[in-house]
Amino acid sequence: MDAVSRAQERAMAAESAVVRRYVRRHGPVAWAHAATPGVPGARTWHYWWHAHLLHVLRDAQQHRPDPRRARLLRELHRGITLRTLGRWTTPFYDDVAWMTLALQRYDLHDRRIDRLTRRLDEAVDPAVGALPWAVDSALYNAPANGPAAIALAWTARRGSAVDLDAWVAATLDDPATGLVRDGVEHGMVRPELWTYNQGVAIGSALALAEGAPDADARDAHEARAASLVQAIVRWCEPDGGLFPAAGGGDGGLFAGILARYLAEAAVWFATDAAREEHRNVSRAAGDLVRRNAEALWHGRRDGLLPADPRRPARAEGEDLDLSVQLGGWITLEAEVAVLTS
Repeated sequence: MDAVSRAQERAMAAESAVVRRYVRRHGPVAWAHAATPGVPGARTWHYWWHAHLLHVLRDAQQHRPDPRRARLLRELHRGITLRTLGRWTTPFYDDVAWMTLALQRYDLHDRRIDRLTRRLDEAVDPAVGALPWAVDSALYNAPANGPAAIALAWTARRGSAVDLDAWVAATLDDPATGLVRDGVEHGMVRPELWTYNQGVAIGSALALAEGAPDADARDAHEARAASLVQAIVRWCEPDGGLFPAAGGGDGGLFAGILARYLAEAAVWFATDAAREEHRNVSRAAGDLVRRNAEALWHGRRDGLLPADPRRPARAEGEDLDLSVQLGGWITLEAEVAVLTS
């Protein structure tokens, strides 16, 4: 079996396990439970996790087209519409940004996209130059501004995307490591380094490079994405290229988000075969994705992927969270994207 077929089989197995364990259907509507039965709060409905479920199912549909998956996507879309009373929004701007990205991946013509991007754009605080984490929040962070910049870059509000991306670089980039710190609250930088913040910074740089008005702007955005990939390589090198784990709950998605945007970088920089530095960035990004996908698959037990790629999966605790299984599945789909580019 070649590498592409093997990666496709792994991603398909992760998808099947998630759908079987977590997704519930009622007529033309579908939704996902937060954990497997028997876990406290298992039946909770998570807005943010559903955004990533919709997003990764669309990735899978691109990699392995299937009418049954297309039907499930429509059912989940209806489920989100019902759960949010048709608004598709929450008071948390980071969640709104992630859902906007999922909708853009699902259907760029969805009428909700303009309403959500307008909400994000209008929420930018002009005194700060960034988007708060939530309504009335004093926290301005990468998990809100990174995905918002990606979402806005694909719309007529591109100027706001440029400003948000620049704010993250100027305010949150760590000069010592080249990585993106978490956020700013009451004028103080929160220094935590999370995998998904690096991912969305790469994603926003590439989204802006794609529609850059001239070669200089494109080169600048590409250079930022490349420097982030190199910083992540240095960050993960002491642990064999494995991403730092963030446990269960929301943290279960963090590494998968990084893998998704590293895969984008691997594909993007591979297209410029004439520049050796771009080929090197592509190889580095793709290697990180493959190493983590391989480690997650090696740790798979009874259809579960581990929250930490350094150990086997366990049929208890954080590994039972939907977020953890989604994060692993996103990484396996990212490997497919790298190998099929």
